[in-house]
Amino acid sequence: MSHSRPPLASPLFWSTASSLGTQALAFLTFAILARLLGATAFGLVAIATLVIDLLVVVSNAGINEAVVQRRVLSEVDADTAFWANLACGFAFCLATLAAAPLVALAFDQPALTPIVIALAPIFAITPLGAIHTARLTRELRFQSIAMRNLASSLAGAAVGLPLAYAGFGPWALVAQRMAVALVTVLAVWASFRWLPRLRFNTTSCGEMVRFGAFIGIAGTLNQINIRCAEIISGALVGPAAIAFIRAGSRIAEVLNQITYMPFQQIAMPTLTRSAHDLETLRHTYLQLSRLSAFVMFPAFFGCLAMAHEIVGLVFGPGWEPVADAIRIFACAVVASQMNNLMVAAITAVGESRTVLSWTGTQIVIGGLATVAASRWGWQAMLMIGVVRGYAILPYGFHLLRRYIGLRFVDVAATVRPALVSSFVMAAAVHLGASACSGVMPRVAVLSLWLPLGALIYVALYLWQDRQIIDQVQSMIVSRRRSKAPLRQG
Repeated sequence: MSHSRPPLASPLFWSTASSLGTQALAFLTFAILARLLGATAFGLVAIATLVIDLLVVVSNAGINEAVVQRRVLSEVDADTAFWANLACGFAFCLATLAAAPLVALAFDQPALTPIVIALAPIFAITPLGAIHTARLTRELRFQSIAMRNLASSLAGAAVGLPLAYAGFGPWALVAQRMAVALVTVLAVWASFRWLPRLRFNTTSCGEMVRFGAFIGIAGTLNQINIRCAEIISGALVGPAAIAFIRAGSRIAEVLNQITYMPFQQIAMPTLTRSAHDLETLRHTYLQLSRLSAFVMFPAFFGCLAMAHEIVGLVFGPGWEPVADAIRIFACAVVASQMNNLMVAAITAVGESRTVLSWTGTQIVIGGLATVAASRWGWQAMLMIGVVRGYAILPYGFHLLRRYIGLRFVDVAATVRPALVSSFVMAAAVHLGASACSGVMPRVAVLSLWLPLGALIYVALYLWQDRQIIDQVQSMIVSRRRSKAPLRQG
């Protein structure tokens, strides 16, 4: 029996467009605000947003993911998910308002209290558009999500930058974050014309929470895994250290959003559509693995090679330690790419409890190791996170083979050309940029070696694996065919 393979081209195109436009604007805003506010003020708000971001993942109880993964979604299911999400959001909003002084006490920063209170309404605002976004994701309507993301980034820049120039300090960042949350909801309601009805099915809610709770908790633990060094640095070292980590992670996040997030956004809904047929699921997984490695690895390795030049150009004086953070985050790229795809595949086959146990193991090991490394500074804490990511890979490959029948050698074959090409390219770029740094301005060094690095990478990759050309051509043809009925209509 043959099964049609889920399309990758159209959703990947719009997911990539969303990431490129949104991240370019968001990062420009971030860099300007960092220069204007300085490390201490920036770090103070970074602590508050770190707490909010972690709790936002918990507050939806994994219901958004359950809506995306559900085989059949009725209108009653969607209404139930909306009201359950909103109720959780309001509960977390009230709890955060009450706990704001405790957050300030935990980080020994009294100035955190009013900032956490000001950001607490995000818990009540975000659920208003969460199920709309989940339904767009479920239907692979990433063009609408792209427009939503761009509109919210524009709103954040329009609010945050003038306030920063006017001297409002950390409150400019708070206002920017609130503007992004509000416009995100307005934009997604405009994109998906669905008005939830006042009805609630307890059976449906129970099913979604039972599935989603594991994903929600696992998502929170995963965020703690990723940002463990930020949390501990904020508590033990202070706002300046967390500002350096946050700036470095922001660079890594931009690269991740541009190169991997398009694949991550479509991974679970696309793999879920293939979950009934393991052969198709394996094929789709390997496609995603090859394409994401092809795009992701050179971006991170190139950034590692030119971290010093990037920090000097983007952040300016006083932010030099950020280069260390960038290099450390870049070293984690292979483990990050593999782990994220594994989680998406295991979730797609309905094993959310396994994802939770896997992530829980990482958080226990990583948290203890990070605390132990704190005596050597925040750089050591970040490196512990990188080591942990690679140490957990063998167990991830065990799960991948158990649930979808993929072996390590199958996955390794899809990433090897990108890894080898990226390593050689990074070495060449680092040597070339180092030779030019004392002679040419930073802008000129970056302008010269970024395109040269890209040429070196592509040439080396195609020398090893020309199959990527066939895969990209196939996706382009698929995209054109998917648009053909629209033109005829």
